[in-house]
Amino acid sequence: MQGKYFLFVFCVIVLLVAPGAATLNKIAPGSPVFVGENDVDISGALNGCHTIAWWPNGTSMSAPAAKNLTIYEINSVSETIFHYNISPGIYGGYTGTWYCEDTIPTFPVFSLRDPQMTLKIWDLDHDQDVTGKTIPRATNITYRIDTNLYPVLNYLNRPNTNPTDGFFMVQLTDPLNRNVANIYTGSYGGAKTLILPFETNPYVSSSPYLWKNGNTWDHAARNIQGDMVYPPGTYTFTLNQNLNHMQDSYGVGSGAGADGKTTSTATVTFLASEPLVIPTTQVTVVTSMPGTTSTTRPATPTTAPVTPTSTPVPKKTTYSPLPGWIALLGLGISAFVMIVRRNN
Repeated sequence: MQGKYFLFVFCVIVLLVAPGAATLNKIAPGSPVFVGENDVDISGALNGCHTIAWWPNGTSMSAPAAKNLTIYEINSVSETIFHYNISPGIYGGYTGTWYCEDTIPTFPVFSLRDPQMTLKIWDLDHDQDVTGKTIPRATNITYRIDTNLYPVLNYLNRPNTNPTDGFFMVQLTDPLNRNVANIYTGSYGGAKTLILPFETNPYVSSSPYLWKNGNTWDHAARNIQGDMVYPPGTYTFTLNQNLNHMQDSYGVGSGAGADGKTTSTATVTFLASEPLVIPTTQVTVVTSMPGTTSTTRPATPTTAPVTPTSTPVPKKTTYSPLPGWIALLGLGISAFVMIVRRNN
């Protein structure tokens, strides 16, 4: 019973460890390989072949080969075929299919290609390349990788490949030359804000490849202190790849021959702020003088002066005193009336 448990545990360990042991150096017959790869296992692709040959495209294979190479001698054992270097000094300029020359009919051993890769900054809102340009902070962007190296991650070409074998590396630095390790999808404290890791090791199994979370990056996000997480200015994206130690063949960075093969750089600049556009109304002012022309200028809002209104206040009525003689006449008439009444 214990033996059965031991066997079960052993099988689980093998399943867990085996994928990690897989590499990209073993190639299948006829599969793509790239100038500059080192330590490549071409034993399965050779299938007992010793000499390989190359004919230019369009050339009849009945003619002598333009170039041939003996990998190892007949009736010999070679470790070279398990650790073969596809040196630029030997294979440079001879891209295309290489065939086994030992057999008739010949068969393809591998398809040789020059490594190519380009990093771009892509405007998702307008579906266009904005590499090296200045854009508004609100623009949704992503990095884009265009390359011919993606067939390496197809298990039909490299039978030992697995999802942990990505060989591309991307780094993002801000205007202060600081590494950007995380992206905010909003400002700190927002209900839907997430802090996601920047995708530094993309698994590029097709081309073009777009950074998956690029469209969620909020360039105007603020941290818990209210400061800008991503200051305005120029951001630099740097792409490197080191498939089977290819950097040993071409170098890395700005070294001769590395650009577009093992490294590529792209920049984009965010504006400090969005320009404020204030709509104005154009007013045409026409002069009344003959021979003059009208001019157009922005209207200046004016406020008409307000004249305060007043309510008329009624005037007080005054009376002038009567003359003295009229008063005496009135008294006399009153006395006469009273005498008349007494006599009656």
